[in-house]
Amino acid sequence: MGKHQWIITRDITRESYLASSSSRELLIVTETVTGDGSHLPPMLIISAQEHIESWYHDLPDDWLVGVSESGYSNDQLAHEWLKHFN
Repeated sequence: MGKHQWIITRDITRESYLASSSSRELLIVTETVTGDGSHLPPMLIISAQEHIESWYHDLPDDWLVGVSESGYSNDQLAHEWLKHFN
């Protein structure tokens, strides 16, 4: 039993895991809006060593997804983002 959730199972020896609303990962979105109101496609940066395409559903084709062990942007990710819209 979690805070507001119950897990009902026939196998009492199996460990159960509940998602916690207090356990969140950092996600950075890099975006640019110009003075005339137009914008460039964003880049999502997640904290990971690698990512799997099936993690993302219904993202627009022009969005980029990058990974960084620290979860923050770095020179390599910034360069990839610049190449994407240049």
